[in-house]
Amino acid sequence: MRVRATAAVEGIVRRVREDGRDDLVMVLGTGCCDSTAPYLYDHYLPEAGSERVGEVEGVPILAPGWLARLHEDEAALLVDVDDGVPNDSLSLESEYDCRLTLRAPGAG
Repeated sequence: MRVRATAAVEGIVRRVREDGRDDLVMVLGTGCCDSTAPYLYDHYLPEAGSERVGEVEGVPILAPGWLARLHEDEAALLVDVDDGVPNDSLSLESEYDCRLTLRAPGAG
């Protein structure tokens, strides 16, 4: 699995860092509600077997090993930002009324 990020994601990561958060990591979740949605955390302890699948602004993007292997032969997935989304997440960018989202190649 390879994951890259849009310029909008780079901007959000910079903003979160400039507002005082450090030791950032982006995690592709496996939760029941948001499935593989990207989450931006600080001081996060990754689960055992996590693999680095990308980087944005020096922040590692991690995925569970099984998920990384499931998509290892596919084109790079894209982390993007959806603006104007209510603050309903534990992910740090939600403080700015946006959400990170994972898009398949060619998806708009």
